[in-house]
Amino acid sequence: MQSICLRIFDKTILIESHSKMLMQIVKDNYGQFIVPGNNPGDLYYLIEPVENTEQYIIKKENNVVIPCEDMGMFVFNLEKDITITLELLCSSLYFMHGAALEKNGHVLVLTGHSGAGKSTTTWGLLHNGFNYLSDELAPVNLQTMQVTPYPHAVCLKKAPPLYPLPEATLKTSRTMHVPVNLLPCDTYLESFPLKKILIVEYAAENTEPRLTKLSQAEACMNIYTNGLNQLAHDNDGLAAASQIAAHCDCYRLDAAQLDRTCELINHLF
Repeated sequence: MQSICLRIFDKTILIESHSKMLMQIVKDNYGQFIVPGNNPGDLYYLIEPVENTEQYIIKKENNVVIPCEDMGMFVFNLEKDITITLELLCSSLYFMHGAALEKNGHVLVLTGHSGAGKSTTTWGLLHNGFNYLSDELAPVNLQTMQVTPYPHAVCLKKAPPLYPLPEATLKTSRTMHVPVNLLPCDTYLESFPLKKILIVEYAAENTEPRLTKLSQAEACMNIYTNGLNQLAHDNDGLAAASQIAAHCDCYRLDAAQLDRTCELINHLF
């Protein structure tokens, strides 16, 4: 039996398996969080392949079993369960569905609905002067207005243009995952102040990228819509979304050609 201990947001997660392959996937996806020890701490998983099939199982405490029909669903289900559990355990943070990138000591959050182009834009910005804090999850500390990093592997649904993925990228039936140690930028484990939020929109007919400054009310609505743990906060999270909207500039980004989009965003910093 092999074990990996992760420390995320001051919470301890122990993952065990007899499978070297599955443990390597955990290392690739969560390598920045690995700490010494094998203390069950706050969360425990046993992950195993199902013999003579392409299926996998994730076992939790209290005999909870999450079946996974293939590798893509295994990676998805493990990440989803860890994320949801962390949201419940860390209710002091306001979790936004989005990427968090650093430049010049400040944080840019890219958020928006699934398929809007957040990850593709993130991948492009990492090649154009931005550093990595997190992908898919941007936790905002409402006391300090800083973004807490969550640097797991960058996840993309399709191959991006212009900047090829590394050969060692994990490719599943659902997604592609780039380990943090293969990113073309620095990765930080320290928090930085939130400066700007971009609500990413993409349409195939877009020929040029465009940034549109949002009013505080529009920003609040979009932040609330893209929040993940609103019910953990006062007034069902509306006050927290309003607080964030009042703190930083918020724009709608109509993304287009990746290089031009990255150039436009760089002008904000």
